[in-house]
This record gives sequence, structure tokens and C-alpha cells, in this order.
Amino acid sequence: MRNHGDFPVQGWIKCLVISLLLGLSGCASQPEKVVQEHESAITESTAADPMVVSSSHGEDVIEPTVVGYQPKTFDDPLESINRPIFAFNDVVYRYALIPAAKGYLKVMPEPAQQSVSNFFANIREPLNAINHLAQANGGYMLKSLARFVINSTVGLLGFFDPATAWFDIEEHKSTLGDTLHSYGADYGAYLVLPLLGSSDTRNGFSTIVESVASPLNNITDDPQTLYIQAYGGFHDFAPQAETYEKLSTESEDKYLFFRNLYLEGLLRDEQYKEE
Repeated sequence: MRNHGDFPVQGWIKCLVISLLLGLSGCASQPEKVVQEHESAITESTAADPMVVSSSHGEDVIEPTVVGYQPKTFDDPLESINRPIFAFNDVVYRYALIPAAKGYLKVMPEPAQQSVSNFFANIREPLNAINHLAQANGGYMLKSLARFVINSTVGLLGFFDPATAWFDIEEHKSTLGDTLHSYGADYGAYLVLPLLGSSDTRNGFSTIVESVASPLNNITDDPQTLYIQAYGGFHDFAPQAETYEKLSTESEDKYLFFRNLYLEGLLRDEQYKEE
């Protein structure tokens, strides 16, 4: 168990580091969603094979040869800060994380990948429950707690998911960003975080707070907590690496392309939750 006596100083420093490593796709970096009917106008495309990008609400088909956007309505007050960070991230992705991700996927069997995903999904179920409670959704809160108990015991620390397979209790992920949105908080400004990539001020704040509140902080010691969460972020990023690589090579302005892609997905996601 952790010694909480030194948390006020070392804990906050560690959490700031985690905010740069956690979920390399969790709150951003991967091209998560795209809206075909958005106000942005595609300036050039060819007949190359489309790519399928997975998201939390299904799959989207996008043309990898779309090379430019003419942004029409997106306000980007932090662009002068975001662009240098985006350029730094792009170099790290292309020369370090993407090659590492390709090697990781080759040596990691799919069943093992799924087990790791199950583990990290399970460890955040208490956070899901708290957010569902804050949103006055008692049914989902109870489901999240039930999933955590079942998968942590019968599912061997969450590496397996009997809650879904045996009891038909599906996962309903909910973040602090979702809770803030439910109370009317806007996403704020588009924000590029070091290593994390595309985000916004609301979800960036959510990522940092939830890294502090993660159950891993209570069951592991430093620096193991940092290593585990960094690995979880890399594991999430790995399946998206090839998609990022393909899209970035086909974009005239990578920054605008991934900014629009992220914001389009964010707006569609918010519309979906309101329906």
C-alpha cells in the first residue's frame, strides 16, 4: 500500500508527469471521429482506399488522401501555443512511438492485448461510478460498481471480463469531462497537450484530475504507478499509430487536419449524448 504522507508534494508532481504520459490516445492524439457533413470543405481527394477509424460510438470511414481543409467556423485562440506542441508531438510519434507501437503489436498476441485493455478498463470503473453518480444516473453507477467487483474477483484483477460475457453487464465509460458537460460546461478551447495530442480545456482538466483520483494511486507505489499508467497510455495508442501515420502523410496542414478531425468528433459526440 502507498504511504500517503508525502502525497501533497510528490503526488502532485507525479500526477503532472502522468498527465503528459497517460492515455496517449485517452483524451486525444488518435484521429477519433469525423463528421462527413461538417461545414469544413474538403479541398482535394482521390480514389484511394478508405480507412476505418474506430471510435466509442462505432466506426467512421475516411479517405486517407484528403489533403486539406478550409476551416470555416472553428475558433482556435491557442493556435500560437498549440502548433509548436503539435510539431513536437509529431516528431515523437513518427520517430519513437509509432515504430515502437508497430513492434508492440507484432509481438503482443491479440488475446493478451485484450486482457491488458480489460485490466485498464476495469481499474477505472470506480471513476465511472463516481461520474455516473454525479450525473444522477444511479443505474449506470450500480453497473460500474458491479463490473468492478465481478471483474476484479472472478475476472482475475480485471484481465478478463465475465461481467460482460456471463452477466451481460456492459461497460459505460464516463469521465469528469462528461460530468462537466452534463452540467452545461462548454469544451472551451482546442488544446494540444505534450505527447497526449489533441484535446480541449475541459477534457484536459478531466485527464489531470482523474490521474490524481485513479485507484492505481492507492494500490501502487511511486514510480510503479507512473510506469503502469504510461504503459496503459501506450497500449491505447498502439492500435491508432498506423492510422495517424497514414493520415499525417496525406495532409497538407497536419495541424489543421487533426484539429478539425478532433473537434468534429467532439461536437458529434456531444450531440449524441444530448439525443
